[in-house]
Amino acid sequence: MKLYLYYGEYTAKQDVENIADRLKERSHIICDSFSDCDLILSLGGDGTLLKAAQHAIRYDKPLAGINCGRLGYLCLLKQEEIAGFDKALAEATISEKTLLKCQMDGVDYYAINDIAAGKTSFGKTVDLSLSVNGHFRYTTRCDGLIVATPVGSSAYNLSAYGPLLDDDTGVLTITPICSHTKDIHTLIVKDDKEVTISVNHDEAGVFADGEYIGSIADAITIVKAEKKLKLLSKTK
Repeated sequence: MKLYLYYGEYTAKQDVENIADRLKERSHIICDSFSDCDLILSLGGDGTLLKAAQHAIRYDKPLAGINCGRLGYLCLLKQEEIAGFDKALAEATISEKTLLKCQMDGVDYYAINDIAAGKTSFGKTVDLSLSVNGHFRYTTRCDGLIVATPVGSSAYNLSAYGPLLDDDTGVLTITPICSHTKDIHTLIVKDDKEVTISVNHDEAGVFADGEYIGSIADAITIVKAEKKLKLLSKTK
């Protein structure tokens, strides 16, 4: 199989070289470009896999992770299990994961976990309004709002006391971060809804899977993307 090895700045080069050597011993080919590979292999933790996912989405390639980092919740196997890579690959399920999409300055951005809009610096709050399918829901002064997929419900959303969702629920969560407004809680909506976050004063930063993608002084609309991420996971 032709593999592209994607790794982040925190993945030790020695680990990458060792994994590459083990894969070559099993007759796998290491590619130099995303377009030539059969599978993108992320070497690192979940943060590295989220970055690799952007390339998997762009090139419409399946993605698998080898956990060389900390959590590795989304990874197929651990680094020390590399000897069982072929077996894990043969037994893996390709799960099509829901993606979120928003547009900034004419560019489409995708996220597997979440898209959040929030304050631009520590010590500040931001005044945001939430609408779903054009219907106003509430206004709150807070640190931000997180729109998360079921996969992302276990990430930033959970840290902000949002609910944990099963993968096949077909919904999105909208969770406020440190709301200053009484009785503002997580809202769960069907994933075919358009979620619009409006900024009432100043500006808010927008983050896709934790990566800053720009700032807004008006509004951002978040929808379920037409594309899906093909992620290899262990068969349950």
